[in-house]
Amino acid sequence: MSDVKKNKVYVKFPPTGLGNMLLTWSRGYLFARLNGLEMVTSGWGGIHWGAWLRWERKKRMYGGYFKEDGFLKKREMARRTRTAQLVVEPAVEKLQGSAGGDTIFLFNEVSPGKDLFGPMRPHREAVREGIINILSPRLARQLEGYEAPAIAVHIRRGDFKIGNAITPLSFFIRSIVLAREVSGLRLPVMVFTDAAPAEIKEVLELPDVSMATEKADILDILLMSRSKMIVLSQSSTFSYWGAFLSDAVVIRPAGDWQGDIRPADVNAAVFEGKVDFEDEHSVMQLKKALTVHNW
Repeated sequence: MSDVKKNKVYVKFPPTGLGNMLLTWSRGYLFARLNGLEMVTSGWGGIHWGAWLRWERKKRMYGGYFKEDGFLKKREMARRTRTAQLVVEPAVEKLQGSAGGDTIFLFNEVSPGKDLFGPMRPHREAVREGIINILSPRLARQLEGYEAPAIAVHIRRGDFKIGNAITPLSFFIRSIVLAREVSGLRLPVMVFTDAAPAEIKEVLELPDVSMATEKADILDILLMSRSKMIVLSQSSTFSYWGAFLSDAVVIRPAGDWQGDIRPADVNAAVFEGKVDFEDEHSVMQLKKALTVHNW
């Protein structure tokens, strides 16, 4: 085997939630795809102790979600990171020339920059295809058995109740009411959340609004992405992934720090925007977008 053939991509997941893990995975996946390299991941499983200590409803147990590399391959890759030449978080692009020697291209950060989806936007279809391809056969079958909602609402609570901005329930309620008002239809709404029902009572009391059934978190993301409209929680990468993979109308809170999530051509065709319901101009933009949408 030549030294060049020893070059591999290693995705070593940071101890974080699924949305952030997908950011790390997607950069490694695209880099490997662009350069024809084998990719090995450190494993999707593991215990997220914070979720248990905070008594969160969602425990973030991702084992069995995806097709995994074997134990021996993972162990060998971990060993090689101590002996091979390491290139940490390379740009997601085709290499100019070849990396010499025994090189491991390591992806181990949630994001090396502030624009979380910047490296992925030009390759959105490849990322979407890649996620579907790595789903475990069991989850792939389950996914096809679910009907996508007309409106998906993601309400993030969990660890966001400690030091993070929580999107108020009024934002979700006003988004739902406006979409129904403009469409003239009582569009059914599915709520994806890590909150207890009592925490989001006001939303659940709206007619034809229900909580999503318990299932693997990755299926929640994929079902959200298949809806006609998604209402996001501020600063949640779980929300962001539902939007990034979708061709839906995407409504985001005005205070969200991230720029556009999807590619510009997608957003030119289908509305993605930050909405301030206290700003008449912002509301009128959303009404215009909802008016032309094919419900």
